[in-house]
Amino acid sequence: MSFRKYTYIFLLLPFIGCTCPKEKIYSITETGLYSKEWKDVVQENPIGKNENIKATPLFKNEAASHFIIQIRDREKPHIHETHDLTVMVKKGKGVLHLGKDDLRMRRGDIAFIPRGVLHYFVNTGSAPSVAYVIFTPMYDGKDMKLIDDGTTN
Repeated sequence: MSFRKYTYIFLLLPFIGCTCPKEKIYSITETGLYSKEWKDVVQENPIGKNENIKATPLFKNEAASHFIIQIRDREKPHIHETHDLTVMVKKGKGVLHLGKDDLRMRRGDIAFIPRGVLHYFVNTGSAPSVAYVIFTPMYDGKDMKLIDDGTTN
């Protein structure tokens, strides 16, 4: 293919349209099918200007609970004694301090945090980071034990 043909293809790309996935969240609820883009959940539940962390509950049953969590700055070091977490970064970037490891995370990364493991997330971007988080079993907000690990927060 000649250089001219590549140039034409490159110029046509903006007009083809985005075939990017919509990244919807689906579930069956008491009221029927839940179908919403995660970006719409964030737009409908924005983190406040003076708010550091905002957790928006989505679904729950005895086995698990699902949240969209927005972090402006950082979490405090903590553990969950009776809950495992699965964290999927949807927007932003930061460092997940997981046990003795520091994991640079960005959109698309997934982390599993076993119960009892010290962890906290530090946002390194200019805008709040957003994650889809699943707690197992269902999280009631009470199983968070702050740990002084010597970091300055």
